[in-house]
Amino acid sequence: MTGFPQEEKQTAPRLLVLITRAEDEKRLEELLDHLPVPILYQCRGKGTAPSEMLDIFGLSGTTRQITVGLVSKSGVADAFQSVRRHLSIHQPGRGIAITIPITGLQSPVLQLLGGQLAAEREAAQGGSIAMQEKTAYAVIWASVASGFSDDVVDAARSAGAKGGTVIKGRRRNTEQVEQHLGLSVQEGQEFVMIVAPKEKKAAIMSAICAACGLRTQARGTVLSLPVEDAMGLEG
Repeated sequence: MTGFPQEEKQTAPRLLVLITRAEDEKRLEELLDHLPVPILYQCRGKGTAPSEMLDIFGLSGTTRQITVGLVSKSGVADAFQSVRRHLSIHQPGRGIAITIPITGLQSPVLQLLGGQLAAEREAAQGGSIAMQEKTAYAVIWASVASGFSDDVVDAARSAGAKGGTVIKGRRRNTEQVEQHLGLSVQEGQEFVMIVAPKEKKAAIMSAICAACGLRTQARGTVLSLPVEDAMGLEG
């Protein structure tokens, strides 16, 4: 796996994360119709921070709508502009929007985001792209059709992973994604989150891609995120 060259930094992928209130679901749906992000994943969660902190971040109440999507670095400004217009997250009491750098991604998905040059440099195994990273661990995030999470975990374990955490949700994407990747516009999903040593990341991602990738019945997408600090992973 290789890092992105200098000329590709403008298309380097980011994970856009929105945490919004349940009562803003209609506004969120309107946003998703205009957001310049081809693939979105959604699930519900609960806030666990002290109530005073939830009030500060505009997340009072319990139920959260968690929306994550893939966007190129150059598309972040447009995405945030849409979030500002539809959800007013820049105002106190509206929620949170952040972006996270991605350190590995399947080449067909990266190509969809505009990284054709990087897609041509895809790794020899697994069809994934990597960026340079300095951390000791990585989070591998796999999204597959409902019923295939066990296959993801089995594949990951065969490559050295110790296990994973499964979250149920749904995927929503544009017609462009349906045509380019063959993924239905909306579909129930199972998300598997795996924390692994950086040196095992490539092998684990390749194993997941081979067993549950875009060309399989699982129709899986796989990406990796950097871990800055970690506890409880020793031994």
